[in-house]
Amino acid sequence: MSEEEIELEEFIEKLNYDLEWEYAAAIQYIQHQSVLSGAAFDNIGDELALHAEEELQHAIQLADQIDYLGGTPSVDVQEIKISEDAEKMLEQDLAGERDAIERYKKRIRQAEALDEYATAEILKQILITEQEHEMDLMDALDL
Repeated sequence: MSEEEIELEEFIEKLNYDLEWEYAAAIQYIQHQSVLSGAAFDNIGDELALHAEEELQHAIQLADQIDYLGGTPSVDVQEIKISEDAEKMLEQDLAGERDAIERYKKRIRQAEALDEYATAEILKQILITEQEHEMDLMDALDL
């Protein structure tokens, strides 16, 4: 069985794991945008607030799909990373986005293997937003 071949129950578990990371990302972005300081980071603060809103929207979309597929959306939250250093905060956010991008690429293939094409399309839209977040953070970090 390849990585893409998965049973529906396990797929729902993995979507719940993704949902828990979306909760964590929203909270982390809210905290980071609130405490981020320094002239070099003025523009990214507003962007992080927008990221928080988008991550919350992702959580809603995932919860809806989990329910549709017959599961119960999780209320657990994965690890939230904080720092007192502005650059470190952005690096934490970037690492989270990169992890999400890899998970969603895998999840899209799994959804398609289950013939859950509508779920795959929703995951593709989430992936697009996560890649936009990655680009914003790379710009802010001058990468």
